Amino acid sequence: MGFEDFLGNRPVVELLQSMMARDRLPHALLLCGPAGVGKYTLAQMLAKALHCLEKADDFCGHCRSCRAIALADDRRAAVEQAEEERERLTKRPREIPLVIQSNPDVVLLAPNGPLRLFQIEQARYLKEALTFVPAGGRKKIFLLPDADRMDSAAANSLLKSLEEPPPHAMLVLTTTREAALLPTIRSRCVPLWLGPLARRQVVEFLEGAGVGRDENERVLRAAISQGCPGRALRLDLEHYLSVRDSLLTMVRAGLEARNFAELFAESQKLAREKEGLENLLAVLYSLLQDILHIEARANGEPLRNADRPKTLFEVARSLGVEKLAEAAATLGSMEKNLRRNVPTQISLEAFAISLAPVRRAAKSGLGGESPVVQA
Repeated sequence: MGFEDFLGNRPVVELLQSMMARDRLPHALLLCGPAGVGKYTLAQMLAKALHCLEKADDFCGHCRSCRAIALADDRRAAVEQAEEERERLTKRPREIPLVIQSNPDVVLLAPNGPLRLFQIEQARYLKEALTFVPAGGRKKIFLLPDADRMDSAAANSLLKSLEEPPPHAMLVLTTTREAALLPTIRSRCVPLWLGPLARRQVVEFLEGAGVGRDENERVLRAAISQGCPGRALRLDLEHYLSVRDSLLTMVRAGLEARNFAELFAESQKLAREKEGLENLLAVLYSLLQDILHIEARANGEPLRNADRPKTLFEVARSLGVEKLAEAAATLGSMEKNLRRNVPTQISLEAFAISLAPVRRAAKSGLGGESPVVQA
């Protein structure tokens, strides 16, 4: 048990171990990379290594301190349990900052609430908690996963905590969207980037974890997760494929622009199932990435949605590169709706219908059609 168990990104792991050995850890660390690549897992490992009772610059995983910190290894389960406890305490849960602390010197401040945001109450708690010295470990660690998920008030409060941190404290932030953080926050952190793994590594990881009925399913999971083992492990494949096929049907109906009945039927089905807009956007982006891969005649890595090549080729032929860029820009506008409470069904239908003029423009010679890449 130790850092050797972390999958991939060895240079980053070795750099962290070197920083610990030389006592040169920064006051604020920013772990960047795609969702599911292991940023939070590495942050937890760092916290264990700094407080392990058995090892100096690594962790054993079985001492009292390591076991206490490990209670928050499953962040989603820990946040869900903490939210349930908070709701039992008060009828106004937002007034109480969500703080998870199974070890006195390791504090988890995770996004929470209906919109999954880092709250101003948590930022204020952090500012006060930074004044307390560690109870026994080398440093007091504050973990802020998905730090980009905060409003301007919380971001400005966090910035104040980063400006003059005490020497006994360390903040570890993670993000999938580094550019979404305030430049002043980024400038006060030491950034480390974790990249996706080779798909074969993810397939081997899934096999070792006993996930997937066969090799084909593991390969598909690795492709859909885009080299991120955590995402591949958590993926509800059957649900993903159902949502993906519904969205593909909507996209094709929008492109054909003849009868929107099928489009509306699929959007209503997704709305009834209360599918979150954030998840739908992630699936749509994966489809557009595959289409761009086809249009660019890229070689090497296979398509993410490798089980639907024929449909993707047809959509790519109808869209073309320029109109594909417009579709991606429209998804960017949809992403802004996440915090505006725009109904998911309306957002989806508006996106699919916006594709209708694309095909007509292509037919009239305004957009042109891209050649189909042979599979």
